[in-house]
Order: sequence, then structure tokens, then C-alpha cells
Amino acid sequence: IEDDAPTSTPASDPKVFVESIWENQLLPAAAGGADVGDERPAVGAPTLVTGRALVIRHDTSSRSGRLLVDLEPVDGEADAAILTGPVILGTALRDAAGFIAFTDFTNQLVFADVANELNQRVLDTVIAPLDLTSLPGKKLLFRGAWLQSGGEMAEIVPVSLEVE
Repeated sequence: IEDDAPTSTPASDPKVFVESIWENQLLPAAAGGADVGDERPAVGAPTLVTGRALVIRHDTSSRSGRLLVDLEPVDGEADAAILTGPVILGTALRDAAGFIAFTDFTNQLVFADVANELNQRVLDTVIAPLDLTSLPGKKLLFRGAWLQSGGEMAEIVPVSLEVE
């Protein structure tokens, strides 16, 4: 008897795709990102970064919670926001990766869902294990996607956060 049930492939299932790239491609790519302690990325397209920062405060005034951080060299002012959810919107992580192409997917809906699945993976595996309320005053080593638009504060979608 043949099994005619459809199978999930990375091209048609965002969850399968994210699972297939997270450890072997995305985390290594982020580890090789630009060090924001040396130079801040340009305004515009998202890029992968790594850096260290002092957590100034945990801002929960919106559903897109964030850690306001002072990037090294520390000067006491918040330079960027690390997104903590419970909602992370946008395509910064997908677009910054550099190896995720629209043509790899069956349609634009699946391509859009990949961004959502990446953001959910961040919430589930990077943010969920942390006690965000305990982080102000502590230093973090972070890796993730940096996005800065116009005069707004840069936002970082983390793929790893380590308390130092």
C-alpha cells in the first residue's frame, strides 16, 4: 500500500525549513556577524551582528517588549533595543541571514511564514529561558539581526543571548 499523504519539505513548510537551518546555518552566520562594538551598521537593510551590551531596562510598554541596551563601549545611554516579545514582528532575521531566498519556496506566503517561524523560534528558544526582569544592570553577549530605520533606535532580533 502506497502512502499518498503529502510530505513536508523545507520549500513548503516553514517550521521544517527553520528547523533545518537554525543550528547549522543561522547560528554560525550570526556568530560571524559584524561586531557592533567596532562599528554600527548602516541605516537600512538588516544585517547580522554580534556584540556586548549593558542592559539599561526592560521595556514592556508594548507587546513587542524590548531590552534597552547600552552597547560597548558603555556610556550610560541606550543605543539599541533587543526585541523580547511576546510579539516579534517583521522580517529582519530572515532578510539578514543572507542565504534565505524567495526562490527557495513554493510561494510568497510560505516565504512570509518563514520570517514568522524564525521570530517564533527566537521567542521559544532564546527569550523563554531568560528571566527578563533580572537583566537590568547585567551585561549580555548577543548575536542577531540588526535593523535601524531612519532616526529610530536600532532593533536587534536575537538568535543568542548570554548573560555574562
